[in-house]
Amino acid sequence: MIDLLIKGDLVLYDSVLRGALVGVNSGKIIGIFTLLDGTLPSRELIDATGCLVYPGMVDAHVHCYSNSYETFSHATRAAAAGGVTTIIEMPYDQGAPVTSAEVFNNKVALIKKTCVVDVAMLATLRKQATPHEVGPLVMAGASGFKMSIYETDPDRFPRIGDEVLWQVMPEISRYRLPVGFHGEIDFIIEDLIQRAKLAGHTDPIAHYETRPPASETLAILKILELSHWTNVKLHIFHASQPRSIDLITWFKSQGLDVTVETCPHYLLLDADNDLPRLKAFAKINPSILRKHEREMLWEHVTAGRIDFISSDHAPWPLERKQNDNIFENASGAPGLETSLPLMHDAMVAKRGLDPSVVAKLLCTNPAKRFALAPQKGGIFIGADADFAIVDPNQEYFIDAKDSHCSAKWSPYDGWKIKGRVVRTVLRGQTIYDGETITAEPGFGQFLPGPGYLTKPH
Repeated sequence: MIDLLIKGDLVLYDSVLRGALVGVNSGKIIGIFTLLDGTLPSRELIDATGCLVYPGMVDAHVHCYSNSYETFSHATRAAAAGGVTTIIEMPYDQGAPVTSAEVFNNKVALIKKTCVVDVAMLATLRKQATPHEVGPLVMAGASGFKMSIYETDPDRFPRIGDEVLWQVMPEISRYRLPVGFHGEIDFIIEDLIQRAKLAGHTDPIAHYETRPPASETLAILKILELSHWTNVKLHIFHASQPRSIDLITWFKSQGLDVTVETCPHYLLLDADNDLPRLKAFAKINPSILRKHEREMLWEHVTAGRIDFISSDHAPWPLERKQNDNIFENASGAPGLETSLPLMHDAMVAKRGLDPSVVAKLLCTNPAKRFALAPQKGGIFIGADADFAIVDPNQEYFIDAKDSHCSAKWSPYDGWKIKGRVVRTVLRGQTIYDGETITAEPGFGQFLPGPGYLTKPH
């Protein structure tokens, strides 16, 4: 007897298996069947005929504690409603960035009490960190590290100097974990911001104009070179500039173990139209792009040169997005609840790409990079039974006020899209039924990294 059968169009890594069934026992996938297999006895059947059964999305870039309003509770509910079954949580927490095993373990305790989806965590390092600080975080269960060469806050989000990176990156390499970077050069950007303020140029488009392409590409080039010489596994977060992808592709050809992500807002929002219209709601770092840049970024996506797409979920309370001076607003936007439907709409409904492309970019590839596969990220025997069921024929308008995250606004508010998440399943249990979050707080699990309680190789 099978615990659960789901019938629908299964989105596999390289194809869609139409009119198939996936069987689940004890929260794991035990078989993929076609109608030719005959009648299969099951305790529960979810008939999703006509719907796409995606793997549960693995969102590799989520900020739950950059402000005190969001928390795991809000964010993981938003994730469930968006077809996201696993998040990778960023370490830049307000008041307590995750730079020690003690802080890390305190956050794990919150996962076990409050989350409704599964959570892996990254760690970061202090501005003047030493190599011996790496090991305790790895053994606490970090799935990787994130650092920045851009300083927005000296404690929460500091610039890590080259001399520190030169010492700590080889130590991270010993544990074979990826290290990711926010790649922008603040010296260029902060100088341009000061000049813009003196000139009275503080309208929304000034955010784009004070972050020239070189502020990203120069930063990424330095990170690539450091990673080459320290033999580290590298990940570039939220790359926006097409030339950044060109550089990363070249370093890949030289043998560097590097992956790169972009985000829905770089593919969908327009600096010339959406920054003046949305104002600070569209203020995100790096900035959203102009049309010609977006078109080139799409070319990289469709050519397979971008490894995955993540939300960079960073919801801020409304009062942090209301200043007429664009520079006085917080940077970031909510995205957990909208990423999968937006990307399905943009890639499948509008561009005619195969749904398996969406599955690779939003599910399988991020799971592989952060060592969550084969447990997460795909529909195959032995994996966790995590699914996002999308009705590809449902058209609807995004309504930000109904969001499950703490921010009741969205840069996509009012957008009409085709393809709606109608059910989310985590480890064989429905956690979102299309209208309501059905999972209890604490159903989500902590997913420790591969170095959990081990010593370096």
